[in-house]
Amino acid sequence: MPQSIEEHTGARIADYRKLRQLTQTALAQRAFLARSTIAKVERGLAPATPSVVAAVARVLQVDVAVLNGQPYISELQQDHLDRLISPLSEALDLYDLGPDPHITPRLIGQVEDDVKALCAGASATEYKDIGSKLPGLLGELTTMVSLLPPSEEYRLAASSLSWCYWVAYEFTYRVGYHDLASIALERMGWMAEQAQDPLLLAIRLNKRSSMLLRRGNNQMSLRVIARGHDLIDQVERPEGVDALAVSGSLHLASAIAAAQAKDADAVSGYMGLARETAEKIGRDVPEVYWSSFGLTNVRHFDVATNVELGELGEAVKLSKKLHFPETHPRMRVGRYYIEMARAYAQMGRAEPAERFLARARRVAPQQARYHPLMRETIGALVRRQRRAPESLSSLAAWVGM
Repeated sequence: MPQSIEEHTGARIADYRKLRQLTQTALAQRAFLARSTIAKVERGLAPATPSVVAAVARVLQVDVAVLNGQPYISELQQDHLDRLISPLSEALDLYDLGPDPHITPRLIGQVEDDVKALCAGASATEYKDIGSKLPGLLGELTTMVSLLPPSEEYRLAASSLSWCYWVAYEFTYRVGYHDLASIALERMGWMAEQAQDPLLLAIRLNKRSSMLLRRGNNQMSLRVIARGHDLIDQVERPEGVDALAVSGSLHLASAIAAAQAKDADAVSGYMGLARETAEKIGRDVPEVYWSSFGLTNVRHFDVATNVELGELGEAVKLSKKLHFPETHPRMRVGRYYIEMARAYAQMGRAEPAERFLARARRVAPQQARYHPLMRETIGALVRRQRRAPESLSSLAAWVGM
């Protein structure tokens, strides 16, 4: 069934707050938020941002996914993605079962090409191909790794399998199956160790930090990122493009963690390190370890961190100077449009907010359809108007409201 316009994150926060016998003031004090913020979010007049949801979830002792209302079963069924969850879940359980006698693995080069295509699909938020092709690749590579002796071919197979687990993480996390995403992330780390690839392990820690941020654990997230930098120091060429791209991505992750903690000085420091790293590379490198790092991404995070800090005017000013090249990953572009829609909604500017929501849908439709902040922003805009324009009503229906 479609989600009612009143079934939003703020309404669920209100329900759990009452169950915990807390007033809005008490919840705000324990979550280190303003009572007015709680009031607006509960009424659906302001988007429930990730940092607000994480802070409130910690006080209410409930998972963030529960407050966000994920996963979105009705929309998954419409997109024929619901039927992909079960086979993917089963494929994630193959990791310790040894070779499948019914599978004859292909040459590693052929498999690597398929894995690269899946990684490109994940970066483009093309979830249907991921769900239909990933389980088979997981089975084939699990069998290959089980059969090969220690060798260069074994490390290549382990690396490909680790990237498959990365794709599994991206897919399940984006459509709201966070328990499966956590499992995929653990499997990714295990195979990255077999591949003896410190950069792949650092990428996995970057994703782990995102999971921690989702729960509002800023300090642990920063500790995890620091461990990622330790791993980068272990590579043969720490000043090579690959290592710099992964390192730069970790600096950006640190900046977001600091922004959620409202530490503007720390944000400035981390963004400075990211900018220095991007300048060393001198160009965008979207496919290097799928980090999508470069000067464009640094400018994007300049905007994103200002939105997170509440410096909305500065975020809008910086956004005027940001232009994405054609090759920039749609996942990043779509995320930027959602962030800008949130900023304009918080500023009470409905028209540009709706315009950015429409852009997010156009550039990365499946990401936008399942992003909780997309729904929250649409809902806040609808509830603020006596009569929503047809374009906004259409967006609300599309995301299942």
